[in-house]
Amino acid sequence: MADYTLDSLYPLKKVDTKRAARMLARAFLDDPLVLFAYGDDDENRSSEGGYYYFQFPLNYCLHYGEVYAPSSDLEGAAAWMPSNKWPITFWKMVRVTSIWLMMKVVCKFGIKMMRRMMPLGRHLDESHRRLAPFDHFYLQTLGVDPEHQGKGYASRLLKPMFARLDEEGMPCYLETFTEKDVQIYTHFGFDMLEESEVPDTGITSWAMLRQPG
Repeated sequence: MADYTLDSLYPLKKVDTKRAARMLARAFLDDPLVLFAYGDDDENRSSEGGYYYFQFPLNYCLHYGEVYAPSSDLEGAAAWMPSNKWPITFWKMVRVTSIWLMMKVVCKFGIKMMRRMMPLGRHLDESHRRLAPFDHFYLQTLGVDPEHQGKGYASRLLKPMFARLDEEGMPCYLETFTEKDVQIYTHFGFDMLEESEVPDTGITSWAMLRQPG
């Protein structure tokens, strides 16, 4: 895969969020966080539920950060935000999300599911705050459509931003929830900060940091 710059990527626009959310829902269909969120509700997880699951972070990062795809075909997407715009809060989300969408998400998720996810979110935010109490960029989401996986799109999405962060002397933080992804991110220069069990979920979280080169 050739070297790419951010100019070679497609910056997502508001009009792209629906397609991007559906693509990420396919990419993360069996992700531990998504499986935990939907429990035994496989039908909802594999249809509209996953789509609404990714609407919030995409809208948030479009407003407060940056979201890129390899092209306008949206083979994948990487959503980034600077640490001074993190964490994602309810009131910040209200500013960037329509009331209609928020009501749709609540209806699709249900109050029970939202309460189920809140302790997990608090654990991740507390770990993030403790492990990276300095200025950094946060890789909030990276996903590639299953039909395009294994074709170098993750590298194409990551390397241009890493080149910019290296120039700026800026570290990059992320969490991942599968050992396979730990190996992938290690390949891209991330070091392990902490492996932890998220209480009452059965989920393992790996916090990782990439120092500027």
